[in-house]
Amino acid sequence: MTVRNLLLSGGIYHPFAETSAAVADILSELGIESTVMPVSEGLTLLSQTRFDLLTVNALAFSMTQAEKYAPLRAQFAYSAGTEHRAAILSHMAGGGGLLGLHTAAICFDGWAEWPTLLGAGWVWGTSHHPMPEYVTVGGAEGFTLWDELYCDMALAPGAEVLATATSQSVTAPQPVLTRKGRAVYLSLGHDMTAITAPGYAGMLRRAARLALDDKEGGR
Repeated sequence: MTVRNLLLSGGIYHPFAETSAAVADILSELGIESTVMPVSEGLTLLSQTRFDLLTVNALAFSMTQAEKYAPLRAQFAYSAGTEHRAAILSHMAGGGGLLGLHTAAICFDGWAEWPTLLGAGWVWGTSHHPMPEYVTVGGAEGFTLWDELYCDMALAPGAEVLATATSQSVTAPQPVLTRKGRAVYLSLGHDMTAITAPGYAGMLRRAARLALDDKEGGR
């Protein structure tokens, strides 16, 4: 049976159109059919339509943290209103899975519950990342890719760290794959160089299977 995925996409500083299309292609190998939409329109659809999986490959935030964002706010700033928050909560309460990719942990910054739902969050003034460089994912199925490594993220209570990584300039292992119930967060995937790297697709498929585990039996 086809699994329906709503893939939210868009934002600044990242080639989301290309990476979202690539993510959809990778997930299709699991029988997951993705509908790719901008964040606001997608969450409105989520409030009206049932999906098995909600994937966030977007940078949707208030953009109030620094003046460098000021010229971009009119076009790209986003705050999750009551209807959109309720759509995500209803999706999760109804047994839907949540898959957050890379910048998903920065999204919805005015919504205090979001990092708790996702299992991880970006903390302004604390979290950071080096410029893209070689990142090495540890473990038996580890691999190396050219990517941004998010550092000093806040993990929600109950979040399980499933994989960590280091980079050329970051020697302390940083969580890159976490799970909290049906919410899975994969912090890698800045651009197409990262997403097409050998090893990334396997980790993405693993993350999706984990998010759908309650209904799909780990397929």
